Amino acid sequence: MSIRAYRVVEIVKDSAGVSFNDEAIARHLPSSFWDRLDNDCCGLTELHVDTLKKISKVKELPSDIRADFQRMVKDAEKKGDDYVQFYCY
Repeated sequence: MSIRAYRVVEIVKDSAGVSFNDEAIARHLPSSFWDRLDNDCCGLTELHVDTLKKISKVKELPSDIRADFQRMVKDAEKKGDDYVQFYCY
């Protein structure tokens, strides 16, 4: 088996950081979200835009967090993306 690896030159992160440990958010995350992360919950993973839409409507979340998720949805739809990728650390 051959595994190709490339050096990461730059990861540009959004100004809005999100804590996926928040129970109001975590209960909406599919298991595939966590499956892509290592044992320390670090790595690259993604969420479908529909999941982000659900999270953006959770009333228990502060309005600024809901607005961040709404912006993520809007940005993804503008680019024609079905998923948003996250670097977790």
